[in-house]
Amino acid sequence: MQAVRAEAIAAGTPPLTSVEVVNKVLSQDSSNDTFLKNADIAECSTRSRSSGEDVLRSQLAAEKECSVALQAQMDVVNKDNERTKSDFLMLKSQ
Repeated sequence: MQAVRAEAIAAGTPPLTSVEVVNKVLSQDSSNDTFLKNADIAECSTRSRSSGEDVLRSQLAAEKECSVALQAQMDVVNKDNERTKSDFLMLKSQ
């Protein structure tokens, strides 16, 4: 990390904060998660979900189901509308 700070100072930019240095170092080699393991920080994919996250996921699933049902209803209404238009045009032409 000292090398990253030295690079910033040599480039004439203000010194980086410790958080910025750690972020830069981790972003340089994200495939190596040894630091995260050593710091006892779980990976995002393996962390346990909070109850709030579970509630949000269930709400999202319910909204998706409602969206699918509404889309199906809209399809039926659109088909009925097209049929009504075609019947009207046919009656009008007679």
